[in-house]
Amino acid sequence: MTENNSKLHGRIKALRDALTDGLYEKDEAVRLALLTAIAGESIFFLGAPGCAKSMIARRAVQAFKADGDKKVQFFETLLNQFSTPEEVFGNISLKALNGELAGQNGKEEYRRLTENMIPEADIAFLDEIWKASPAILNTLLTIINERKFHNGSKVMNVPLKAIFAASNELPARNKGLEALYDRFIMRLPVAYVQSEDSFFEMIDASASSDFELPDEAKKLQITNEELKDWKKKIDNVSLSEEAKSVISAVRKELTGRNNKLAEENKDAKNDEWQHELFEVSDRRWKKIAHILKASAFLNGRSSVDLMDCSLIEYCIWGTEKQQEVSREIVESCIKENGLDCDSAIDDIKEQIKRFESAVTGQWFEQVEDPAVDVIVTVDGQDCYECTCDGTTETWYVSVNNGNHTSYAGYHDVYDSARNYRTNSTFTRKDDKISCWQNFTVNKHPETHLEQKKRSPIAHATVQKKFDREHYKPIADQIHSEIASLKAKKEADSHPFTANLFANQEYNTSITSKFDEAIHQLEDAEVMLDKERKRYFSPDIAAKLSLGDVILKDGTVFSASEAGGLTDAQKKDVCAVICIADEKCFALSITEDKKEWKSIREFAVSYGNSLPKAYASNWMIPDKDNLNKIWQNREEINTVLKQIGGTTQPLSEQKYWSTTPNGNSAAFFQSFDEDGEQDHTATDHIYAVRAIREWKKE
Repeated sequence: MTENNSKLHGRIKALRDALTDGLYEKDEAVRLALLTAIAGESIFFLGAPGCAKSMIARRAVQAFKADGDKKVQFFETLLNQFSTPEEVFGNISLKALNGELAGQNGKEEYRRLTENMIPEADIAFLDEIWKASPAILNTLLTIINERKFHNGSKVMNVPLKAIFAASNELPARNKGLEALYDRFIMRLPVAYVQSEDSFFEMIDASASSDFELPDEAKKLQITNEELKDWKKKIDNVSLSEEAKSVISAVRKELTGRNNKLAEENKDAKNDEWQHELFEVSDRRWKKIAHILKASAFLNGRSSVDLMDCSLIEYCIWGTEKQQEVSREIVESCIKENGLDCDSAIDDIKEQIKRFESAVTGQWFEQVEDPAVDVIVTVDGQDCYECTCDGTTETWYVSVNNGNHTSYAGYHDVYDSARNYRTNSTFTRKDDKISCWQNFTVNKHPETHLEQKKRSPIAHATVQKKFDREHYKPIADQIHSEIASLKAKKEADSHPFTANLFANQEYNTSITSKFDEAIHQLEDAEVMLDKERKRYFSPDIAAKLSLGDVILKDGTVFSASEAGGLTDAQKKDVCAVICIADEKCFALSITEDKKEWKSIREFAVSYGNSLPKAYASNWMIPDKDNLNKIWQNREEINTVLKQIGGTTQPLSEQKYWSTTPNGNSAAFFQSFDEDGEQDHTATDHIYAVRAIREWKKE
């Protein structure tokens, strides 16, 4: 909303609030009356006498300011069947009839004196409009349609901004009132005060019905010049794609209801049902669009939004039955065809299905249970499905005492076609049955899923990797979608809340699609976490132990699991835990032959081929670490052999230490049965392996 638009919105809001001050439960009527008048349209109030319909019209008048020192001309009348055109359009000019007016040259002319009557009014209020005579109503039709009044030989331009009409009843059917009724674009039921608190405030208030805008509010009044300028700007307001979708949906819904009503009454003997047809002409839709554009403009926008579309509710009904469902129709169409809040829920649900399959495939294995007897129903009783010995035929033997015998312990026998053959004594040993003939009971193998057995360290690190690759991307996407929808809901709902004319109850229904989409995503997250719980153990111990095998992807397998690694996993090993006391150290898989002066370079470059997390901090063990490695050599040798990480046992190799002995020699560890320490010249070549401190990640 630009600064100028924001000022316009603030001005109209302040004016609207000033007009509603002191009224009770009439905010809706006042705001719609104000909108209708600014848009240059007309509104009809349906309500019993004494529910402030005329008061609303008088207040709406005060929203406008006349040119110069003039006052805004307000015309008000209570019509009945005896009302004459003179009461609305003015008395007949006797001078004109006698040809005495200037310019008549003595010619008689039928002309009315229109001062203070509706042809010269800015705003008119016609109470009990449907009781007026056809002479009045037909003339009103021309005034509303064309804003012109034919007065004798002259055609007067009528300055009318809006007509407010009221009645405690709808226009009678088949009385020719349809055309005039159609000109009242906005229609609103007005009721008595409902809230008890408001009721007592109302009856206890000052008895004076006079109302005048405060001086501050008078500065906000709308001039004729502004109305002309606004009319052009209102015409330039566009219908958004969302608004077009809603209008299209409402039209289709009304057509569908009309067709259904016609089908239900196709055999009716009268046409009374036709009065319940929704009749919204193209002309009326054009007027409705104008109302929506006026709302958008006065709210400081250049296009019609969904909250503006809620005003359609007041424009499509013609009968009390239709009025009762108009809100339902418009609200439903806005909800279904309004905000585009599509999320990636379908894609996420598909990802969760794949996640479920991945959990089953990577964390579970199928375990075969002991086979069970195949039992089927034959001839109304449970029977063993058997293979007749010496044949491949399938026969059936009743599980219990047969239906075809009264002898205890006799069972029925059925052939491969399930026809009863005979009954006989029954014995069973293991899977063998003797009953007239010998049979072998068919078995049905059953299986179930069990979680694969892993060491705690393997479980902890594998689940971490699995979470990172499979769970986290879906969870992150769900959270991102929810955050995006919440942000969009907040951004979109702000202008809805600020709408000056619409029923704010629509705000909830408009944004409900966001809530539904968010709820679907939250349900998907529950499904995702349910699958995750099948394998995830948050409190599982993950302490590194001697001989644990570390893979480049971060997973760790225990020494006892090393022999079960696949060839691909063996190629992916980057280190083996060689010391596991107050500090853990991992030993490199590869070794090299180096002089003492080159070993630091070897350690620095060792991690170049490893993932970033393990690329640095490699070093050559000092003599104390070498001693500990020597003590753990048997476990380390076993693991290295299983993963193919060495060609020679540690006990048969000699390794450099990083600790020099003076300037001419370096300590090396000679791994022998005595664990002897020795030193030699720095230019001797010995085997080198790097180590790295390893911490639980």
